[in-house]
Amino acid sequence: MTLFLYNFLWQVLKNFVPTYLKYRVRKGKEEENRIHERYGVPIRKRDNGNLIWLHGSSVGESVAALALAKSMLKIGFNKKNLKFLITTNTVTSAKFVKDKIETGFPGIHQYHPFDHPSYVNKFLSHWKPDMAIFLESDFWPNLIYLTTLKKIPTILASSQMSKKSSRFWRGIGNLLGKKIFKNVELILAVDPHQAELFKKLGAKNIKSLTSLKSIAEKPPIDINYINQIKEKIKNKKILLAASTHPGEEEILIQLANLLRQKAIHDILIIIVPRHIKRSQSIQNLVKNAGYDIKCRSKQELPDKSDYFYLADTMGEMGSLIEISNLVFVAGSMVKKIGGHNPAEAANFGKAVIMGPYTEKCTAQINDLVWSGGGIKIQLNSKYKKNFVNSVHQLLNEPLRMEDMGKNALEASGYAQLRADEAGEYLMSIFKNKVL
Repeated sequence: MTLFLYNFLWQVLKNFVPTYLKYRVRKGKEEENRIHERYGVPIRKRDNGNLIWLHGSSVGESVAALALAKSMLKIGFNKKNLKFLITTNTVTSAKFVKDKIETGFPGIHQYHPFDHPSYVNKFLSHWKPDMAIFLESDFWPNLIYLTTLKKIPTILASSQMSKKSSRFWRGIGNLLGKKIFKNVELILAVDPHQAELFKKLGAKNIKSLTSLKSIAEKPPIDINYINQIKEKIKNKKILLAASTHPGEEEILIQLANLLRQKAIHDILIIIVPRHIKRSQSIQNLVKNAGYDIKCRSKQELPDKSDYFYLADTMGEMGSLIEISNLVFVAGSMVKKIGGHNPAEAANFGKAVIMGPYTEKCTAQINDLVWSGGGIKIQLNSKYKKNFVNSVHQLLNEPLRMEDMGKNALEASGYAQLRADEAGEYLMSIFKNKVL
């Protein structure tokens, strides 16, 4: 595929954009009063001073963008004359960024324009960013190519490609990739393997750092809630299953069956579903397996005899990580999810275990495994059984979990150092190209 063909397809798709946006509004995936931003038509004026544009798709990339921005401010970017333009794709990431802006982050949020060249050119002509930084793997061809064409220093940070994405860029998208990546100023890849992929696509200046998703702010904790749980369960060890998806609760039931078979009663499994609307189906599943389950949404607390507790309310992940002994970061035991980010658990100094499906967070879990702070179950015919056995073994080795937690916390600190290093690279480019 060439850029010409890609843009021809956009000329066809342009006719369907209004209908598509209306559909997304109905599904709650767009803010109706901000649809104009998708056409590259902002309402807000550009402020005077330097503007650094950071682009990421969803919450994970927004976390990475803000982590990089904070490192940039820390190592010398002038806060008085500088603002960050953060573009995202999802409603949840927009809320995340806006919350940070309201608490003092020097930024502006916009939804990124769809990738039709006329939309992108309108966006660039209005905002005139002094530097553009694309996070992770959201590589929109026109967004990147037209930015480089306007001589705006363009950086790909925390960059990586999934196996599926890599097959596209190395295959049918090869000519398109070489067109858009060759003029990028700098690529900060998450590891040497990813660096090599970008090299094959014609990128010239590539450095291997780490994933900026490995840097996570600690979510808030509720001391009263923590103390209430501790009082009820006494000295039980806690496995926190964070952000579970269908198919993963069944594996946790297998774990509970093993514990009950071995007469182990001092372990509590706390389930935090990725989508709380699944609460009732999870309750039914656990009860049908012969277990009682208390629910946070019903203002219930677990007691000493429980194997399960369902945390089906929002905003309490920090408290639950804080009291856990071992964190299973879910979305990694079932296909097509790709695993969720283990950085929050690591930042709390907790031992982490994940399944084999970690396509969306490979760099982060690799960092933890290499540091000794995490375990990744390998994909084979017995991976579910191996997961159950590994969790059972870990929960009976408190000193090992404690050591893993210390290693995970060290890995988080290392990631922050690499983010500061990324900031130094960007400062060098900023001084040479902008100031």
